Amino acid sequence: MTKSSFAARLAQQGRVQAIPRVSSGSAEEIVLKPGRRSPDVVTATLALAKRGTTMLKAKRAVEKALEDGDAVIDLPTVESFAMLAAELEAAGLAVRSRSAEDRDLKEHFAERVKRLRHRLNLSQEDFARDYDLDKKTLQGWEIGKVPDRGNRLLIRLIEKDPVATRRLVNEG
Repeated sequence: MTKSSFAARLAQQGRVQAIPRVSSGSAEEIVLKPGRRSPDVVTATLALAKRGTTMLKAKRAVEKALEDGDAVIDLPTVESFAMLAAELEAAGLAVRSRSAEDRDLKEHFAERVKRLRHRLNLSQEDFARDYDLDKKTLQGWEIGKVPDRGNRLLIRLIEKDPVATRRLVNEG
């Protein structure tokens, strides 16, 4: 293949359209769900990509939501949750934010872990053993280190039902 034939084939594809990106906003973690009407995958994908994620991640999140019933995606730059929700709803997807609840947990994580441990009347060593955690990890959390989302979820589960969570964690 010669360079000129490649250039000719490329020209047939048309110009690549730049995606207008949102210039400022905050990071949001959202959950996508199929809406009430038939979704417009391209419009939904562009709405997500506009907020700083890659086209591929956006497309995969939309496809996962349609196949599995929901999908979680992190968006680096959301100017307004209401604007994002309106765009996605117009494209046939429902959306909710997971960030608000999780943001509160992140900001007060150390106090919540300490309060939970004291409520259960457990030492750091006992709490770590009962919930299959490393004692140093627990100590880090109590001095202000914020764990990943999975461990934050574990703490929320322990807060809601400590006995069942301990049983599940130690089943295997």
